[in-house]
Formats: sequence, structure tokens, C-alpha cells
Amino acid sequence: MQDDAGDAIAEAATPMPDGRLVLRADRLFGTRQEVEIHVGAIVYRLRLTKAGKLILTK
Repeated sequence: MQDDAGDAIAEAATPMPDGRLVLRADRLFGTRQEVEIHVGAIVYRLRLTKAGKLILTK
């Protein structure tokens, strides 16, 4: 069973024939300006700027 965040990612993702997932930023972020990505014990923050650019920080 997926949680709300998992549902949001599933709705934002389009599977490609080669196995990649394409994520639409507007659907991934929704009304938020920042999302967290957890890789093991490391937390990254992905921010969407007002100019529509993405900034990934550790």
C-alpha cells in the first residue's frame, strides 16, 4: 500500500519503454516549492525556483 507521497509520485511518473520514469515537476511539487529525497541516511532537497529552475542541495 502506498502512502500519499507514493501516490503523488505514481501520478506524476510516466514509465518509458526503456524502464526510466519521467516525472513532471508541476505534478511532483504540486503547490510546494521543495521536496526531500532520502538516499540512505542522506537527505537531499530539491527546490523549484520562481524562475522554474531546479536546485538540488545536500
